[in-house]
Amino acid sequence: MRIGFLPSDFNPMILMLGEAEDCRALGGVLRRFARDGADVVFGDLGFCQAAGVDVRLTASAGPAGVEHREGRSFIWRVPPEIAAGFAERLDDLAEPGRVAGSENLDCGTEEGIAVKVSRGEYTDDFLTERWRT
Repeated sequence: MRIGFLPSDFNPMILMLGEAEDCRALGGVLRRFARDGADVVFGDLGFCQAAGVDVRLTASAGPAGVEHREGRSFIWRVPPEIAAGFAERLDDLAEPGRVAGSENLDCGTEEGIAVKVSRGEYTDDFLTERWRT
């Protein structure tokens, strides 16, 4: 799964691009996070390639959603029960009969940085080395 940040004045987002197996793996990570509550650094996961960004999933105190830290570092605060719901949505995205689609994984916040997981909607070179800044 390729992970990058798309800055924008109107719709900044953390974009995660992958295939069915990546969506299933991410769903498993979210389920484990919902159960155990241990922080997850996406760049440390074997199936993830963080394209110049550092994203940490946490249930630590603070407002839900994505918080931009220094440089290209982000904290994604997700309550455990919402993480479990995200995992179910990623199971749907990973269904074998589904060729393409996406899920916006928001914590009920309208503003801020969105998190989008996409399958089959972008070219294979999107969010690779040439996208790093």
